[in-house]
Amino acid sequence: MLRRALRGSAGTPRCAGVTSTRVDGRAWIASGLLALAVASWAGNWVIGRMIRFDAPPAGITFLRWAISAVILLVYSRRSIVQHWALLRRSWGVLLVLALLASVLQHLPVYIGLRTTTATTASLLNATTPVFILLIAWLVIGEKLTKAVLAGVVIALSGALWIVTRGHPEAVAGWTLNVGDMWILLGTVSLAFYTICLRWRPPGLPAATLLCAISTLGALCALPLAAAEFASGARFVWSSQLLAAVVYISVGATVLAYFCWNKGVQILGASRAGPFMYLMPVYTPLMGWLWLDEAVETFHLFGIALIFAGILLTRFTAHGARARESAPDAPA
Repeated sequence: MLRRALRGSAGTPRCAGVTSTRVDGRAWIASGLLALAVASWAGNWVIGRMIRFDAPPAGITFLRWAISAVILLVYSRRSIVQHWALLRRSWGVLLVLALLASVLQHLPVYIGLRTTTATTASLLNATTPVFILLIAWLVIGEKLTKAVLAGVVIALSGALWIVTRGHPEAVAGWTLNVGDMWILLGTVSLAFYTICLRWRPPGLPAATLLCAISTLGALCALPLAAAEFASGARFVWSSQLLAAVVYISVGATVLAYFCWNKGVQILGASRAGPFMYLMPVYTPLMGWLWLDEAVETFHLFGIALIFAGILLTRFTAHGARARESAPDAPA
Protein backbone atom coordinates (compact mmCIF):
# COMPACT_ATOMS: atom_id res chain seq x y z
CA MET A 1 0.00 0.00 0.00
CA LEU A 2 2.76 2.43 1.01
CA ARG A 3 4.84 1.63 -2.06
CA ARG A 4 1.81 2.07 -4.33
CA ALA A 5 1.00 5.44 -2.75
CA LEU A 6 4.57 6.67 -3.06
CA ARG A 7 4.72 5.61 -6.68
CA GLY A 8 1.53 7.49 -7.37
CA SER A 9 2.95 10.68 -5.86
CA ALA A 10 5.92 10.68 -8.18
CA GLY A 11 3.99 12.13 -11.08
CA THR A 12 2.92 10.80 -14.44
CA PRO A 13 5.33 9.03 -16.78
CA ARG A 14 7.03 10.91 -19.56
CA CYS A 15 5.54 11.01 -23.01
CA ALA A 16 6.56 8.00 -25.07
CA GLY A 17 7.09 10.22 -28.10
CA VAL A 18 10.39 11.63 -26.81
CA THR A 19 13.07 10.53 -29.25
CA SER A 20 15.86 8.23 -28.16
CA THR A 21 18.42 10.77 -29.37
CA ARG A 22 17.05 13.46 -27.10
CA VAL A 23 16.88 11.06 -24.15
CA ASP A 24 20.45 9.92 -24.73
CA GLY A 25 21.67 13.51 -25.02
CA ARG A 26 19.99 14.47 -21.74
CA ALA A 27 21.53 11.43 -20.09
CA TRP A 28 25.03 12.47 -21.14
CA ILE A 29 24.42 16.00 -19.88
CA ALA A 30 23.20 14.56 -16.58
CA SER A 31 26.33 12.41 -16.37
CA GLY A 32 28.52 15.50 -16.75
CA LEU A 33 26.54 17.38 -14.09
CA LEU A 34 26.83 14.50 -11.63
CA ALA A 35 30.57 14.17 -12.25
CA LEU A 36 31.01 17.91 -11.65
CA ALA A 37 28.97 17.73 -8.44
CA VAL A 38 31.13 14.93 -7.06
CA ALA A 39 34.30 16.84 -8.02
CA SER A 40 33.05 19.85 -6.07
CA TRP A 41 32.29 17.67 -3.06
CA ALA A 42 35.73 16.05 -3.30
CA GLY A 43 37.24 19.50 -2.82
CA ASN A 44 35.05 19.90 0.25
CA TRP A 45 36.61 16.79 1.82
CA VAL A 46 40.11 18.13 1.27
CA ILE A 47 39.28 21.60 2.56
CA GLY A 48 37.21 20.28 5.45
CA ARG A 49 40.22 18.32 6.61
CA MET A 50 42.49 21.38 6.25
CA ILE A 51 40.29 23.67 8.38
CA ARG A 52 39.11 21.08 10.91
CA PHE A 53 40.64 22.94 13.85
CA ASP A 54 39.96 26.47 12.55
CA ALA A 55 36.19 26.19 12.04
CA PRO A 56 33.67 24.74 14.54
CA PRO A 57 31.55 22.02 12.83
CA ALA A 58 28.13 23.55 13.49
CA GLY A 59 29.42 27.05 12.78
CA ILE A 60 30.87 26.16 9.37
CA THR A 61 27.71 24.19 8.52
CA PHE A 62 25.55 27.24 9.29
CA LEU A 63 27.88 29.64 7.47
CA ARG A 64 28.02 27.37 4.43
CA TRP A 65 24.25 27.26 3.99
CA ALA A 66 23.61 30.87 5.04
CA ILE A 67 25.99 32.26 2.41
CA SER A 68 24.53 29.92 -0.20
CA ALA A 69 21.03 31.07 0.73
CA VAL A 70 21.94 34.74 0.29
CA ILE A 71 23.48 34.10 -3.14
CA LEU A 72 20.49 32.08 -4.30
CA LEU A 73 17.95 34.52 -2.86
CA VAL A 74 19.45 37.29 -4.99
CA TYR A 75 19.55 35.06 -8.08
CA SER A 76 16.08 33.52 -7.63
CA ARG A 77 14.12 36.41 -6.09
CA ARG A 78 11.68 36.71 -9.01
CA SER A 79 11.16 32.97 -9.21
CA ILE A 80 10.51 32.83 -5.47
CA VAL A 81 7.72 35.39 -5.79
CA GLN A 82 6.30 33.55 -8.79
CA HIS A 83 6.32 30.16 -7.05
CA TRP A 84 5.57 31.33 -3.50
CA ALA A 85 2.28 29.45 -3.26
CA LEU A 86 3.99 26.22 -4.35
CA LEU A 87 6.79 26.75 -1.85
CA ARG A 88 4.31 27.23 0.99
CA ARG A 89 2.38 24.10 0.06
CA SER A 90 5.59 22.08 -0.12
CA TRP A 91 7.22 23.26 3.12
CA GLY A 92 7.20 19.74 4.59
CA VAL A 93 9.27 18.03 1.90
CA LEU A 94 11.54 21.07 1.63
CA LEU A 95 12.22 20.93 5.37
CA VAL A 96 13.08 17.23 5.17
CA LEU A 97 15.49 17.87 2.28
CA ALA A 98 17.08 20.76 4.20
CA LEU A 99 17.57 18.67 7.35
CA LEU A 100 19.12 15.84 5.36
CA ALA A 101 21.45 18.19 3.46
CA SER A 102 22.62 20.38 6.33
CA VAL A 103 22.33 19.09 9.89
CA LEU A 104 22.27 15.37 9.10
CA GLN A 105 24.84 15.37 6.29
CA HIS A 106 27.45 18.10 6.57
CA LEU A 107 27.54 18.60 10.33
CA PRO A 108 28.52 14.92 10.84
CA VAL A 109 31.10 15.24 8.05
CA TYR A 110 32.87 18.20 9.67
CA ILE A 111 32.79 16.47 13.06
CA GLY A 112 34.12 13.24 11.59
CA LEU A 113 36.96 14.89 9.67
CA ARG A 114 38.49 15.92 13.00
CA THR A 115 39.30 12.35 13.97
CA THR A 116 39.34 10.21 10.81
CA THR A 117 41.66 10.11 7.83
CA ALA A 118 40.83 11.24 4.31
CA THR A 119 41.34 7.69 3.01
CA THR A 120 38.83 6.22 5.45
CA ALA A 121 36.36 9.02 4.74
CA SER A 122 36.66 8.37 1.00
CA LEU A 123 35.96 4.68 1.47
CA LEU A 124 32.89 5.34 3.61
CA ASN A 125 31.60 7.97 1.20
CA ALA A 126 31.98 5.50 -1.67
CA THR A 127 29.25 3.38 -0.07
CA THR A 128 26.61 6.04 -0.84
CA PRO A 129 25.32 4.26 -4.00
CA VAL A 130 24.84 1.05 -2.03
CA PHE A 131 22.66 2.86 0.51
CA ILE A 132 20.74 4.58 -2.30
CA LEU A 133 19.94 1.24 -3.93
CA LEU A 134 18.93 -0.38 -0.64
CA ILE A 135 16.75 2.54 0.46
CA ALA A 136 15.11 2.81 -2.97
CA TRP A 137 14.36 -0.92 -2.90
CA LEU A 138 13.10 -1.03 0.70
CA VAL A 139 11.15 2.23 0.86
CA ILE A 140 9.77 2.81 -2.64
CA GLY A 141 10.09 -0.64 -4.20
CA GLU A 142 12.39 0.47 -7.01
CA LYS A 143 13.51 -2.49 -9.12
CA LEU A 144 17.19 -3.33 -9.34
CA THR A 145 18.43 -4.80 -12.60
CA LYS A 146 21.34 -7.22 -12.78
CA ALA A 147 23.30 -4.70 -14.85
CA VAL A 148 22.90 -1.97 -12.23
CA LEU A 149 23.97 -4.33 -9.44
CA ALA A 150 26.96 -5.49 -11.48
CA GLY A 151 27.96 -1.88 -12.18
CA VAL A 152 27.77 -1.06 -8.47
CA VAL A 153 29.98 -4.02 -7.55
CA ILE A 154 32.58 -3.17 -10.24
CA ALA A 155 32.68 0.52 -9.32
CA LEU A 156 32.89 -0.25 -5.59
CA SER A 157 35.78 -2.61 -6.33
CA GLY A 158 37.59 0.26 -8.04
CA ALA A 159 36.99 2.54 -5.06
CA LEU A 160 38.33 -0.12 -2.68
CA TRP A 161 41.38 -0.65 -4.89
CA ILE A 162 42.25 3.05 -4.72
CA VAL A 163 41.72 3.66 -1.00
CA THR A 164 43.65 0.49 -0.10
CA ARG A 165 46.45 1.43 -2.51
CA GLY A 166 46.06 -1.79 -4.49
CA HIS A 167 45.83 -4.06 -1.42
CA PRO A 168 42.11 -4.74 -0.86
CA GLU A 169 42.93 -7.46 1.70
CA ALA A 170 43.72 -4.59 4.10
CA VAL A 171 39.98 -4.04 4.52
CA ALA A 172 39.81 -7.19 6.68
CA GLY A 173 41.74 -5.41 9.43
CA TRP A 174 39.86 -2.13 9.14
CA THR A 175 37.90 -0.92 12.21
CA LEU A 176 35.53 2.02 12.69
CA ASN A 177 36.30 4.78 15.18
CA VAL A 178 34.01 7.58 16.36
CA GLY A 179 34.96 9.82 13.44
CA ASP A 180 34.17 7.02 11.00
CA MET A 181 30.68 6.68 12.47
CA TRP A 182 30.04 10.40 11.95
CA ILE A 183 31.15 10.14 8.32
CA LEU A 184 28.90 7.12 7.85
CA LEU A 185 25.93 9.10 9.21
CA GLY A 186 26.58 11.82 6.64
CA THR A 187 26.84 9.20 3.90
CA VAL A 188 23.47 7.65 4.78
CA SER A 189 21.91 11.13 4.93
CA LEU A 190 23.09 11.88 1.38
CA ALA A 191 21.52 8.62 0.24
CA PHE A 192 18.19 9.55 1.85
CA TYR A 193 18.44 13.06 0.35
CA THR A 194 18.91 11.61 -3.13
CA ILE A 195 15.89 9.33 -2.73
CA CYS A 196 13.71 12.11 -1.30
CA LEU A 197 14.37 14.30 -4.35
CA ARG A 198 11.67 12.29 -6.13
CA TRP A 199 9.09 14.14 -4.00
CA ARG A 200 10.39 17.63 -4.68
CA PRO A 201 7.67 20.10 -5.76
CA PRO A 202 6.88 19.47 -9.46
CA GLY A 203 7.44 22.50 -11.67
CA LEU A 204 9.77 24.25 -9.20
CA PRO A 205 12.95 25.54 -10.93
CA ALA A 206 16.15 23.88 -9.77
CA ALA A 207 17.72 27.11 -8.48
CA THR A 208 14.58 27.99 -6.53
CA LEU A 209 14.48 24.52 -5.01
CA LEU A 210 18.11 24.84 -3.92
CA CYS A 211 17.41 28.32 -2.54
CA ALA A 212 14.62 26.95 -0.35
CA ILE A 213 16.79 24.06 0.84
CA SER A 214 19.70 26.42 1.61
CA THR A 215 17.52 28.85 3.55
CA LEU A 216 15.85 26.14 5.61
CA GLY A 217 19.18 24.35 6.05
CA ALA A 218 20.77 27.48 7.51
CA LEU A 219 17.82 27.92 9.88
CA CYS A 220 18.12 24.29 10.98
CA ALA A 221 21.84 24.69 11.69
CA LEU A 222 21.50 28.06 13.45
CA PRO A 223 20.45 26.75 16.92
CA LEU A 224 23.32 24.24 16.90
CA ALA A 225 25.81 26.92 15.84
CA ALA A 226 24.53 29.22 18.59
CA ALA A 227 24.90 26.48 21.20
CA GLU A 228 28.39 25.74 19.92
CA PHE A 229 29.30 29.44 20.15
CA ALA A 230 27.91 29.63 23.70
CA SER A 231 30.16 26.72 24.68
CA GLY A 232 33.22 28.74 23.65
CA ALA A 233 33.91 27.46 20.13
CA ARG A 234 35.30 30.14 17.80
CA PHE A 235 36.52 30.53 14.22
CA VAL A 236 40.27 31.10 13.80
CA TRP A 237 40.09 33.46 10.84
CA SER A 238 42.84 33.61 8.23
CA SER A 239 43.09 34.09 4.48
CA GLN A 240 43.07 30.31 4.08
CA LEU A 241 39.88 29.93 6.11
CA LEU A 242 38.20 32.78 4.22
CA ALA A 243 39.02 31.15 0.88
CA ALA A 244 37.79 27.82 2.23
CA VAL A 245 34.45 29.32 3.29
CA VAL A 246 33.97 30.86 -0.16
CA TYR A 247 34.69 27.54 -1.88
CA ILE A 248 32.51 25.51 0.48
CA SER A 249 29.58 27.92 0.11
CA VAL A 250 29.75 28.48 -3.65
CA GLY A 251 31.51 25.48 -5.18
CA ALA A 252 30.58 22.67 -2.81
CA THR A 253 27.05 23.89 -2.13
CA VAL A 254 25.49 26.14 -4.81
CA LEU A 255 27.27 24.56 -7.78
CA ALA A 256 27.45 20.99 -6.48
CA TYR A 257 23.85 20.68 -5.31
CA PHE A 258 22.47 22.36 -8.42
CA CYS A 259 24.33 19.85 -10.60
CA TRP A 260 23.43 16.89 -8.39
CA ASN A 261 19.73 17.77 -8.22
CA LYS A 262 19.51 18.17 -12.01
CA GLY A 263 21.44 14.97 -12.63
CA VAL A 264 19.18 12.96 -10.31
CA GLN A 265 16.14 14.56 -11.96
CA ILE A 266 17.20 13.22 -15.37
CA LEU A 267 18.76 9.84 -14.55
CA GLY A 268 16.99 8.87 -11.34
CA ALA A 269 18.50 7.99 -7.97
CA SER A 270 19.79 4.50 -8.78
CA ARG A 271 21.83 5.64 -11.79
CA ALA A 272 23.04 8.82 -10.12
CA GLY A 273 24.40 6.93 -7.11
CA PRO A 274 27.38 5.20 -8.79
CA PHE A 275 28.86 8.60 -9.68
CA MET A 276 29.82 8.93 -6.01
CA TYR A 277 32.49 6.33 -6.76
CA LEU A 278 34.34 9.11 -8.55
CA MET A 279 35.21 10.59 -5.15
CA PRO A 280 38.35 8.45 -4.62
CA VAL A 281 39.29 9.27 -8.22
CA TYR A 282 39.20 13.03 -7.69
CA THR A 283 40.99 12.89 -4.33
CA PRO A 284 44.41 11.74 -5.63
CA LEU A 285 44.10 14.06 -8.63
CA MET A 286 43.53 17.03 -6.32
CA GLY A 287 46.44 15.88 -4.19
CA TRP A 288 48.62 15.81 -7.32
CA LEU A 289 47.53 19.30 -8.40
CA TRP A 290 47.51 21.04 -5.01
CA LEU A 291 49.91 19.02 -2.85
CA ASP A 292 52.34 17.66 -5.47
CA GLU A 293 51.42 14.07 -4.58
CA ALA A 294 52.15 11.35 -7.15
CA VAL A 295 49.43 9.54 -9.13
CA GLU A 296 50.42 5.87 -9.00
CA THR A 297 49.52 2.72 -10.93
CA PHE A 298 46.88 1.59 -8.43
CA HIS A 299 45.09 4.92 -8.95
CA LEU A 300 44.85 4.33 -12.70
CA PHE A 301 43.63 0.74 -12.32
CA GLY A 302 40.99 1.78 -9.78
CA ILE A 303 39.84 4.65 -11.99
CA ALA A 304 39.39 2.21 -14.89
CA LEU A 305 37.18 -0.05 -12.75
CA ILE A 306 35.11 2.89 -11.53
CA PHE A 307 34.44 4.19 -15.03
CA ALA A 308 33.58 0.67 -16.20
CA GLY A 309 31.01 0.35 -13.43
CA ILE A 310 29.47 3.74 -14.16
CA LEU A 311 29.24 3.01 -17.89
CA LEU A 312 27.59 -0.34 -17.17
CA THR A 313 24.83 1.33 -15.15
CA ARG A 314 24.63 4.13 -17.71
CA PHE A 315 23.97 1.87 -20.70
CA THR A 316 21.38 -0.46 -19.19
CA ALA A 317 17.94 -0.75 -20.78
CA HIS A 318 15.83 2.40 -20.94
CA GLY A 319 12.97 0.58 -19.25
CA ALA A 320 14.95 0.41 -16.01
CA ARG A 321 16.17 3.99 -16.12
CA ALA A 322 14.18 4.86 -12.96
CA ARG A 323 13.04 8.03 -14.63
CA GLU A 324 9.75 7.86 -12.75
CA SER A 325 11.63 8.99 -9.67
CA ALA A 326 12.28 12.39 -11.26
CA PRO A 327 9.32 14.37 -12.63
CA ASP A 328 10.01 17.30 -14.93
CA ALA A 329 11.15 20.55 -13.37
CA PRO A 330 12.53 23.33 -15.57
CA ALA A 331 15.89 24.79 -14.62
